[in-house]
Amino acid sequence: MATSTLPHICCLLLLLLPLLPSVFSYTEEHCNIRLDTPLVAVQNSNPITSRFEGEFAFGFHPLESENGKQFLLAVWFNKIREPTIVWSANRNKPAPENSELRLSSNEFVLKDPEGNELWKVPRNGSKSSCAALLDNGNLVILDEQYNSIWESFKEPTDTILPGQILYMNTTLRSRESETNYSKGHFQLSFQTDGNFVFYSLSMPSEPLNRPYFATGTLKWNSLLNFTKDGYMYIKDANNPISIYNLTKESPAGSKEDFYYLARIDHDGGFRLYKHPREVNTTSRANESCSSSWTVVQSIPSDICATFTGDAASAGGGLCGPNGYCRTFGDSSGSGPAFCSCPDGFSPLDQSNNFAGCKPDFLLPSCQIGWEEQKENIEFKLVQNVNWPFSDYGLVTVVNETECRQLCLDDCLCVVVIYEGNGNQCWKKKYPLSNGMYLESNTSKVLIKTPKTIASDKKDQSMVLVLALLLGSSAFLNILFFLASIVAIIYLYHKKLNSGWNIDRTLTTNVKSYTYKELEEATRGFKQTLGKGAFGTVYKGVLPSDSKKFVAVKKLEIICCKSSVAFALGEEEALIDWAYECYKDKKLDKLIEDDEEAKNDMKRLERFVIVAIWCIQEDPSLRPSMKKVTQMLEGVIEVSVPPSPSLFTSSPPSFKK
Repeated sequence: MATSTLPHICCLLLLLLPLLPSVFSYTEEHCNIRLDTPLVAVQNSNPITSRFEGEFAFGFHPLESENGKQFLLAVWFNKIREPTIVWSANRNKPAPENSELRLSSNEFVLKDPEGNELWKVPRNGSKSSCAALLDNGNLVILDEQYNSIWESFKEPTDTILPGQILYMNTTLRSRESETNYSKGHFQLSFQTDGNFVFYSLSMPSEPLNRPYFATGTLKWNSLLNFTKDGYMYIKDANNPISIYNLTKESPAGSKEDFYYLARIDHDGGFRLYKHPREVNTTSRANESCSSSWTVVQSIPSDICATFTGDAASAGGGLCGPNGYCRTFGDSSGSGPAFCSCPDGFSPLDQSNNFAGCKPDFLLPSCQIGWEEQKENIEFKLVQNVNWPFSDYGLVTVVNETECRQLCLDDCLCVVVIYEGNGNQCWKKKYPLSNGMYLESNTSKVLIKTPKTIASDKKDQSMVLVLALLLGSSAFLNILFFLASIVAIIYLYHKKLNSGWNIDRTLTTNVKSYTYKELEEATRGFKQTLGKGAFGTVYKGVLPSDSKKFVAVKKLEIICCKSSVAFALGEEEALIDWAYECYKDKKLDKLIEDDEEAKNDMKRLERFVIVAIWCIQEDPSLRPSMKKVTQMLEGVIEVSVPPSPSLFTSSPPSFKK
C-alpha cells in the first residue's frame, strides 16, 4: 500500500512546486522598501527598482492632467523606451504632488498632503518588516518571518504578467482610455464557478451587461496560468492538464528575447502583447530599432465584429448610436478598436470615443420638416460601413436611383444601403446601431441629410465671428463712451478753471488759481499795492471784467527766516495798511479806481469795519456769521474794532 501511494504523493509535490517559491523563497535580500522610509510624489523622483535584474520599477508615475501635477502609484516596465504600467494602486484617485506612501509595521498607506487616505493595503493582523519589488513585477509586503502578507499579483488592475496566476473570484478592469487609468467600461471576471467571462458595464452605475465572451470552463477549483513563454491556459488546480487554452497563436519568441503581458484594453479586448527586450540602455536611443508592443492575439479575435453581431449589445454596439467601429492593424481585427462618426455627424462626448454620434441636423419628424422639402435633400455616400440592425424595410429588384427615391418618399427613412449585386435596398431609421467598418463590404451606404448642413455650419461660424466682432464693437463702444465722459469732465473743469469763468466762480464758490493765472491777472506782478510780513501785495484785473480788481499777495517764505519780518523801510502789510486807512479816515485809498464804491462811503466804512472784526487775531473777538450778516444789513450797530494784528507799528502793551 505504501508503494502504491508514493507516485500520487510525488505527483502532488510536483504540482505544488510552482507555489513553493511564493511561500518559502523570500529573504531579507529581497527587501528594497524599508519601514518608515516614505516615498514622496514629486516630479523626476527616483523609483524603486526590482532588486536583482531591475526589470520593473515602483513609484509615482506622473500623469497628464488638467488639474495640475498628479501621480499614479504604480509598477511599470523599467528597461523599455516607454514605461508601460502593469499595476496601479490609486487609479481612481490620482495623488497630488507631495503625497506620501508610508510603510510601517502596521500599515502600507498612501495619503495626500492634507493627510487624506487615497489607498491602503488590507491587513490580516501581521506586522510588516519590509516590502519587496520582485523581478517578475510582483509587489510583496513581508512579515517579520519574511512571509507574504499581501501581493499586487493577487489584486491586479487591468494587466497580468508571466508567472502570475489568476484565481477564481478575481477580476480585471479596463482603463477609461489609453491615457486615463481610472476604471473603464469593461470587466474580465474569473467567476467562482470557474467560468472566465467578459462583461461590458453601463456607466456610471456600473451594472454588468450581457457577457460578450465566456470560456465555459465550469470547474469549481480552476486557475488561470500565464507562463513565462507567453502562454495562457485555464487548468484544474488539482490536475496539470489544461482545461481551456486561451493562447490560440504561438507567441513566436522566447522569454530571453521578449517581454510579455496580457491586458483587458479600454475597448474590451483581452490581448496578449510582446515587446523585444533591450539588452542595453544604448538601444533605447536607437530610433531605427523597432521597439514597441505588438499584439500576438486578441480575445475576442475581432472586438468590432463581436459587438456588431450582437443585436442586444448595450448602447447600439461598441461605438454607440450612429457610430461605427474600426480596428487598427491588419485585416484580422485583432488590433485595438476606435470609433468614427459618418459625414454629417459629431461625437456625443469628445472625451469618450465610444459614446456614439449625434446628427448635425434636426432629426426628421414627418411633420412638415426638412424631409418634406425634397429639393433641399441630398445623400452622402459612406463606403465600407454597415449598420446591420437598424433596417425596417427591404425592397428588391431596384436600381440605385430607385433606392434613393424610396428613401426620399419615406419621411422616416434616414439611411439606405444599396446592394448592387442583388439589387436590394435596405431602409434604416434612427438611431443607427452596431456600426462597423468592413473593407470587404461592396454595398453603398447613403445617408439622407438636408443640403443646408454645410451652409448651416458656415452660418454658425459666421454668427460666431459676428458675435465676436459685435462683442468687440460693444466693448470698444463702452471704452469710447467712458473716454468721452472723461474728456467732457476734463474740458468742463478746464473751462471752470479758465480766466473767463473767474467772475462767475467768485460769486458762487472759493476758487483756486494757478501761478500762471495769477501772473497773467497781475501782468507779471507789475503794480505793487503794499508789502508786509508775509509778502508783497499786487494789483490784479479779472480777464472777464476789466472793471473788477483783485489783490494778489505773493508769499515769500525763506528757509531759516521768520515769515514775519519788521525790517525798517518796508511798507506795512495789507491788513495793517487797510486798518491804518480806516483809522485815518482815508478809505478812498482802498477804492482808488472804484467810482461806484466812492458814491456810498458810509456803506464802504461799514463793510471795512465788519471785515476788520472778521480778521481779528484773537478768535474770541470774531463775530459769528449770523452777526456778520446782521452788521452788513445794518440790523445791529457796528462798533469800532480794535487793531486786527498783534504786530502793528505800535505794539500793544500788556499789563502784568
